[in-house]
Amino acid sequence: MIKETLSNKKKVSAELGFGNKNYNESVRFLNQDGTVNIKRKVSDKHVGFDVYHWLLSITWKQFIALVFVSYVVVNTLFALVYFSIGADKFGGLEVGTGSEKFSQLFFFSAQTLTTVGYGHIFPNSVFTSSVSAIESMLGLMGFALVTGLLYGRFSKPRADIQYSNEAVIAPYGDITGFMFRLANKKQNELIETECKLALAINNPETKRRDFHFLELERSQINFLPFTWTVVHPIDDKSPMYGITEKELHERDAEFVILIKSITDTYFQTVYSRMSYKPKEVVWNAKFVPMKQTPHKNGRISINIKDIHSYDKL
Repeated sequence: MIKETLSNKKKVSAELGFGNKNYNESVRFLNQDGTVNIKRKVSDKHVGFDVYHWLLSITWKQFIALVFVSYVVVNTLFALVYFSIGADKFGGLEVGTGSEKFSQLFFFSAQTLTTVGYGHIFPNSVFTSSVSAIESMLGLMGFALVTGLLYGRFSKPRADIQYSNEAVIAPYGDITGFMFRLANKKQNELIETECKLALAINNPETKRRDFHFLELERSQINFLPFTWTVVHPIDDKSPMYGITEKELHERDAEFVILIKSITDTYFQTVYSRMSYKPKEVVWNAKFVPMKQTPHKNGRISINIKDIHSYDKL
């Protein structure tokens, strides 16, 4: 049996923008959520940070939690300011313990920040009125920013792709193939979906990292209504030909996935990225076919969670 190592084969190198430096430690260029796993520093002590991009890219749970916590913190701070000024500087404040007065001032702050102004409690001095005016201005600006962020998050076109947790090395005809599955998590349609698969792997001879685009059985589909099993045939032309599971680990391989499609919601091009490391590649396994359930109205449903299921051979 003829077995060629990757370093002795003629390869077509790819340029993904990560350079070809070979690192002593194991690295990962793309996280499984598609984010680039590189921290760009402005200087030795400062990291470049884009607050707007970060607020648009965090999850909805994180965003809502951040807004809620910020709302509580701001009102608490202003309640402390009002409490330190003195309860006698407010009209309509009910007599009670210190904690009761603080809670009333907290809700007064919430009414002022949101410009609701029920009028039950009101400032009766120039100083407290000035602080209330400043809080009202900050509230208008703050909610305007949150409204803009909400619009940006809703209007930002994106491809919400679900990838299988693991890729598999499975039988493919008379040979084997590197396979992974993907599906559209949303109810919209992705049109003209294209896939590129690249292999990043250390070269033991040159001591550098090589990038290779892997040829796919099918690199584009017109629609993505169900799931798509992307297959790279491991034939004698493949950069993976003759590579063992142990070598993939030793040479710190990474399979980089680049998806480009058009969403019918915005009719704009959207992108998705992901990668698999050797520990996320299952050898001698095969994906379990997805169950498609027909309904009386003619609709067909699938369970996206089944995309991860595979059987060991």
